[in-house]
Amino acid sequence: MAHPPSIPRMNAHLAHRILTKKAQLDGYRPLPAEVMQRLNDDLRVAFTYHSNAIEGNTLTLRETQLVIEYGMTAGGHPLREYLEATNHAGAYGQLLDLVRLQTPITQEVILTLHRVTMAKILDAPGDMRQVPVHIRGAAMTPPAPHLIDRYLREWVQWVNETGREYPTVVRAAVAHHGFEAIHPFVDGNGRVGRLLLNFILMQDGYPPAIIEREWRAEYIAALGAADAGNYRALADLVGRAVEIGLDRFLEACVIMPDDPYQPLAALAPQVGFSANYLGLLIRGRKLHGIKRGKLWYTTLDEIARYKAEVADPEHPQGRPRHELLRLPGDPSAKLDR
Repeated sequence: MAHPPSIPRMNAHLAHRILTKKAQLDGYRPLPAEVMQRLNDDLRVAFTYHSNAIEGNTLTLRETQLVIEYGMTAGGHPLREYLEATNHAGAYGQLLDLVRLQTPITQEVILTLHRVTMAKILDAPGDMRQVPVHIRGAAMTPPAPHLIDRYLREWVQWVNETGREYPTVVRAAVAHHGFEAIHPFVDGNGRVGRLLLNFILMQDGYPPAIIEREWRAEYIAALGAADAGNYRALADLVGRAVEIGLDRFLEACVIMPDDPYQPLAALAPQVGFSANYLGLLIRGRKLHGIKRGKLWYTTLDEIARYKAEVADPEHPQGRPRHELLRLPGDPSAKLDR
């Protein structure tokens, strides 16, 4: 796979926001199963709708949801459009499984995703093209059929090895252009390419990123600029999609009703202690906390317990009352002699 002579750069402010929000999201992990289920149910529909709409599918977001979740169809649309919706939803589910199992990107994985995405639409889904093609509006011409296998293997090697020196979002953008330039299939290259774009992002802990239908003209122009070796516009566009995905996940984390644990910075204004002091209490084992990513979390109840014990002169500060008991045979009792 041909790649830029130097690592492309994206907008510095955008890159900084992405890294900051990614760190915030990592602090919430692992997310509760019910939160992830709700997010993925929504993303399955939204990703399918936008990716298909970019390719000309005329189903609305609501019609896409109805056919994916309930199998309901409305008049006025060809069967192919409904198949595109249900197939893409199935491919997204397969993508989630691949990421969960930490499956590397391979040529067989690519063919499998195409097989699911284009099932009952093409005569031979999952087969690489045997005819030359031209991308409408593009200045470059995809490789001849006999070169596809070699180019695709080079692309896989770059994604898994050489491209690792790139920041994740930039690597995903460059890889996405490289895949579309190879255009290994007769049809379905865009849909599979956007699935692979998300595969790369999700492997590195990013949420799915959706290139929206309203960005279609900008997206095509960015791919065209990348044909000429300028990846900035594509990296920024993918970065915008990544930031929206991060915002979506962070919003879901903020409104998690059943999780009493909060980051120390969020608790500090409520309890009259600084976040640094709360951190010292946790590290000093005077306050119970848990670590998510790089951030410490505790609860209002735990801080209230600590305050009550500090105010009680009969008990050591910060030590839970149950630790004051020494049972016969308890090895720790030796420390009191």
